[in-house]
Amino acid sequence: MNTATPAHPANNFDFVRIVAATLVLYSHQYALSGQMEPSFFGLHSFGGFAVLIFFAISGYLVTQSWYSDPNILRFALRRLLRIWPALAVVVTLTALVLGPIVSSLPAADYYAHGGTWQYFLNLRFIAVYILPGVFEKNPYPLGVNGSIWTIPIEVLCYLVLAVCGLAGLLKKKTVWLAAIVIYLAWYFSQNSPDLYHSIHQKREMGAYFLSGSALYVLREYWQKRPWTWLAALALLAGGLLLAKMRYTALLAFMPYAVISLGTASTPFIRRFGRYGDFSYGIYLFAFPVQQTVIMCLYPEYGFWNAMMLSMAITAGLAFLSWHFVEKPALRFKPSKNTMSNTRFCLPERINFYALYLALFAVYFSYLLIFWPGILGEDSLAILLEVESNREFQSGKPIFWYLFVNSFYKPFNLVEIPVIVQILVATAILARILTYVYNENGKRPFFILLVFVALAPHLVFYTTSLYSDGIYACALAGLLFETWICLRNKTVSRMSFFILFISIPFAIFARPNGIINIIALVVLAAVIRIPKQRLGLAAVSLVWVTVAFYGVANHKHKTPIGTVYPVALFETVNFLQPHAMGLYPPRVSAPAIQALESVAPLDLIIKYYDRDYWDPLIFFPQGPALASMEKSQQDILISEFFRHNLWRNIPAFMSSRVNIFLVSAFAQGGFPGPTYAKNVLEKTKSESIYRRWGLERAEKALMAIHDASFENRWLLWSPLPGIILLLFVTLRAFNRRDLPALTVCGILLLQLSAVFFFSIAGEYRYLLGFFASPLALLPIYREIRKSDEK
Repeated sequence: MNTATPAHPANNFDFVRIVAATLVLYSHQYALSGQMEPSFFGLHSFGGFAVLIFFAISGYLVTQSWYSDPNILRFALRRLLRIWPALAVVVTLTALVLGPIVSSLPAADYYAHGGTWQYFLNLRFIAVYILPGVFEKNPYPLGVNGSIWTIPIEVLCYLVLAVCGLAGLLKKKTVWLAAIVIYLAWYFSQNSPDLYHSIHQKREMGAYFLSGSALYVLREYWQKRPWTWLAALALLAGGLLLAKMRYTALLAFMPYAVISLGTASTPFIRRFGRYGDFSYGIYLFAFPVQQTVIMCLYPEYGFWNAMMLSMAITAGLAFLSWHFVEKPALRFKPSKNTMSNTRFCLPERINFYALYLALFAVYFSYLLIFWPGILGEDSLAILLEVESNREFQSGKPIFWYLFVNSFYKPFNLVEIPVIVQILVATAILARILTYVYNENGKRPFFILLVFVALAPHLVFYTTSLYSDGIYACALAGLLFETWICLRNKTVSRMSFFILFISIPFAIFARPNGIINIIALVVLAAVIRIPKQRLGLAAVSLVWVTVAFYGVANHKHKTPIGTVYPVALFETVNFLQPHAMGLYPPRVSAPAIQALESVAPLDLIIKYYDRDYWDPLIFFPQGPALASMEKSQQDILISEFFRHNLWRNIPAFMSSRVNIFLVSAFAQGGFPGPTYAKNVLEKTKSESIYRRWGLERAEKALMAIHDASFENRWLLWSPLPGIILLLFVTLRAFNRRDLPALTVCGILLLQLSAVFFFSIAGEYRYLLGFFASPLALLPIYREIRKSDEK
């Protein structure tokens, strides 16, 4: 470890941070005294304004830290050593020393109370503000340390920066600046207080943090002409103020003003921190000190006297914290030469079984918390189909019924088929990720691990009784093994294993899965080794036999098919009235008669939803068009392809694009994590809802899930996978690369099927394209390697 203490920097950042920390203390004094906090030009309280200053400075300095040494382990250790030791001391002293002194509870009861020990969750960056009986009669009751709410957000910003750095986004500064611009544009369009009249604090802090980061990247430009930049941004802010965009004006101007002042070296001011950086200590200690002073001396001692006494005590504690906690901890910050050998933490190769166990542990832990799994209406439908011996039919593929019937019915436990899904999915993920790590390197491995394999929504769907999560993983596994086998012209034992567990879910668990059988046909044509061809035939025959058995013995009473739904949905779309009245609906008379054979035309038009066909089919008060007789369905389909489609191409294409984008941006419906309770009550299942009682872990996971869901348009997007697919297709076509073209061709057919035949804006239909980089990224890396040779 580096035990040398760095020299005091010749800049103004210490001064700016101490002023900001003092502003927080000043602002809190009003709130803790039961008064309204003063505001900064009516935008934020002075404390809130100071927090934004901290985040802008943090974005600048933490980005500087990354660029000076882009090593994830050393970066994480530096951040931890800066933020955690003082936090640990404050939390411990507050809970174990101050708490029992000021609590209304006897000391024995205080220490025996669960809330006392729950306060230590702050050390895991989970904000807890209350200690039993502490400050309960203060003007601001119960709040022990309200300042610590920003610490988890600060850590989240560090984490985002580290992950982006690990993914290579910071390697090229233009790419990182583009990513920041995208975030700021999204923040402005979706969360700007000027537009929505409410402040989303976490996202606003993220905007200031990233603004500071951008200023570090651009420093070589603005440091040459600081006053020109200041004038230009002042003019921009002034224009925004005239346009009544006050919050946007602050975001445009304040980070630069703060960073330019901080990086300057002003006489006297630059020596402000020569005795230490007390800002973090002031920020952490001020709140409990102020509450204690107010409890003991306010209002008798007066507002200003109480504040000055609090300030003096806080400054003393901050001095001690710096010299006896923070500064000694920083002596252990690793230098560039420390831990430089990444083999110490990251082996040159990883083992499939070790990664399989690790991934299974993550997915199974998720299941334990949300026991017995994520269940929705489709889960209920398939469970009722199994329990009723298909008297009730869900309309799902026969293989999915056979799978659930095999693993649910003997035990009446929903978690059994979910566990089987997890076993299969994590085996496939481990196989692909092991290959990527060992053959393509650590960076692509971490990209796929963090952004795909451990993406909260992929874990969510894989631990649900829905076929979509396991289908997405199985599709990636089938395509990956197809590529490996075609490239090597041989089938390894591992490939046989992955193909065996992937084929049933990738081909037979979803209606569009039949397209994926192309992979097996191409493999059979290319693989020439007799034993391996025989093995492929045996693997395929097992599952084809199961599928044929299911179809032969478990007929659908009222099969809906693939073509009838889109013909029905789009025909009703073509009937929608146009306010301009330029032309009447262009639908043939036989098609209208077929619709009217089930329900009045007005009722059908009334229940049309451009995003979902469900109201036309499933709503009790709706037209229930699924009951249309087979002969009328044939007429509707025939008229659709002979007349109605060609007369309404613009309406058809706009409807297809709408459905696709609703799915791609995840705007449709989703099963809630807690909906399983409702499903279990309607079935004969013996599964116990939340059997293990992991409420605290569930709360933490729900926070992650909610954050992911709130940003699903970005974090869940299948568009990167689709863009990668198009790019790899072009490269493979130019090279006449049969293995890569086979994979890309299947995915393009799947994409076309989803685009032209979807009748609901369900994100899960595109989940396979979110997971497609698992197969496509290794292919892309191999193509690049070949081109470089």
